[in-house]
Amino acid sequence: MNWKTIFKIQGVLLIILSLSMLAPLAFSIYYGTDDSDEILYSILICLFTGLLLYLILKSDKTLRPREGFIIVSLGWILAAVFGALPFYLYGMSDGNYIDCLFETMSGLTTTGASILTDIEALPKGLLFWRSLTHWLGGMGIILLVVAILPILGLSSTQLYRAEVPGPTKDKISPKIKDTAKILWYIYLGMTVIQTVLLMFGGMDLFDSLCHSFGTLATGGFSTLNRSVAGFDSLYIELVIIFFMYLSGINFMLHFFLIKGKFRDFFTNPEWIFYTVVLIVSILLISADIRLNNINDSYGTSLREASFQVVSLTTTTGFITANYETWPYFSKMILIYLMFMGGCSGSTAGSIKQIRILVLIKHAFIEIKKLTYPRAFLTLRIGNDAYGDSVLKNILAFSLLFVLFFAAVTLILTFQGYDIITSFSASIATLGNVGPGLARVGAVENFAFFDDFSTLVLTFNMLVGRLEIYAVLIFIYTLFNPKKLH
Repeated sequence: MNWKTIFKIQGVLLIILSLSMLAPLAFSIYYGTDDSDEILYSILICLFTGLLLYLILKSDKTLRPREGFIIVSLGWILAAVFGALPFYLYGMSDGNYIDCLFETMSGLTTTGASILTDIEALPKGLLFWRSLTHWLGGMGIILLVVAILPILGLSSTQLYRAEVPGPTKDKISPKIKDTAKILWYIYLGMTVIQTVLLMFGGMDLFDSLCHSFGTLATGGFSTLNRSVAGFDSLYIELVIIFFMYLSGINFMLHFFLIKGKFRDFFTNPEWIFYTVVLIVSILLISADIRLNNINDSYGTSLREASFQVVSLTTTTGFITANYETWPYFSKMILIYLMFMGGCSGSTAGSIKQIRILVLIKHAFIEIKKLTYPRAFLTLRIGNDAYGDSVLKNILAFSLLFVLFFAAVTLILTFQGYDIITSFSASIATLGNVGPGLARVGAVENFAFFDDFSTLVLTFNMLVGRLEIYAVLIFIYTLFNPKKLH
């Protein structure tokens, strides 16, 4: 195992992390808040550690697949550990580092679950850093490193394969670094456009940037205690709905759209399935909450249902309505959507729409095989045929996802939390959704969990963001180092 190369790349990541903190430092100085010293100290610690790792360690130019997974897993862990420093040094959550780590991991993994009981009491610099962790984690800090590594003479192929979510890893360009750059350009461009549109709606630059970060990364951290509901603006909600929807789509498809390949975009089976799921869910929930007299009009019901369906399906987690007051039927649909998530290759979390679609198709094929034993049937979605290796990977991932969800739920109930809270906290963190039900519902937070449970949920967020395999490989390496030499 090439540990020198692994830690040298971690040095690059920490340098990028330290430079990222300059933006919240600038906002802190501009607004004159009392968090500038803590942010500056955090920058210096990250920069010194990163330079130390990068300058001292020598590395090879090639990486093996398992090393790519280890770099990605370790990278996210170190980013959360060092990224929590501004919160910890400031004394957030009474100086409880575990809570600070939870908040940072929630940001980087674009989960959006929070331990803060009063978000608006946090200084502007820390609020901006909190939202910026979303934006960095959305497209992936590691993906940014991928674009830089070739300049440093290191291979980035294995990192790309380990970082990009979903069962397929299509490339826009034959060169991995060019693919990474194009994805980041699209991501940056969409962020700029949404920020400008939100400013037209009355938001200032600070709030516009923070909510654009949370939207494009499908993260959900807001600068207000009431989340997006605090702005009470239909225009702002529509802008955020639109960009949440776009962020839940495979970013490769956005590239096709920019290039004028409209057929490739609009005939994509996963996009069609994703869009149909959203439309059907919105219609069912809006009808349900209106029939149960939750709102005075169908228009209000449609408005609230549209926002929450898109928000929770894309695992963003912004809130405009307390869906805890909705009927059981509507809440059950929301739970299903939390498990489904967005499209592969998007910034959304959870199982992903393409995996759900493949599992549904596979189930129908198995029924046909039992009906017609001699028939030769191939699993096809659109023009793509899914072989046994891909199908096995999807089945294994889905099983592991359910097992992790069940295990964390069991741990939380053992700690004494009620079933609904444990159930929804587990899927909210594993699926990188953010809010759940009961004590972690739409208008609640995660502050009440004990330290052990908070660490479990922090780990759950990491597992969900890296889609399980990378973390399991990292753990296997730690406990079986000799077998991997």
